[in-house]
Amino acid sequence: MRAFRGFAAGLLVGALLMVAVPTFAAVVKQYILTEPTYPVYVNGTVYESEQYPILNYDGHTYLPMRAMGDVLGVPATWNDERHQVEIRTENVAFRNIVAAGRDGDYTIKGQARVFEATMSYAVSDGHSYLLEGFHTLDEGAPAWSAFTLDIEIPQDQLPVNGTLTIEIFEYSAKDGSRINTEIVALESFGG
Repeated sequence: MRAFRGFAAGLLVGALLMVAVPTFAAVVKQYILTEPTYPVYVNGTVYESEQYPILNYDGHTYLPMRAMGDVLGVPATWNDERHQVEIRTENVAFRNIVAAGRDGDYTIKGQARVFEATMSYAVSDGHSYLLEGFHTLDEGAPAWSAFTLDIEIPQDQLPVNGTLTIEIFEYSAKDGSRINTEIVALESFGG
């Protein structure tokens, strides 16, 4: 009788394991990601990052959420209190940005509300920064303050092909990183 109980218990445990193991195994999914063989352009600039690489899965291109937010000027932040990612589609520091001009002479107008009334900018040809600087507004946050930037890029620094852009941003008081970036095309060159 004792042998039968041992056999029955072993049979029951074996049956449970046979049912349970495939159930747990079905939850695990594997994805094979590869590096794409093609470039990804954001506002005329090639996206490149060793820290946040572009990945391809089954013919679809993926970019980490934080990197996508950074290149589009739409911050993706972690809300620790709610345990969730939050994406803000409106730029909380810059609005109504308009750029005009050509052949190296540009005027950028808009409104900003930034910490200590200091906004920064950088003009890029898609490969390197041609000009960097800052502008002091009449008022700091929380007020919106109008601004006008007059930018001049020497003719010999203008790209032959590609798009000249200006990145308008502020530096974080917390860690010194660029935040609230707004990217505006100034002029396209070539084909």
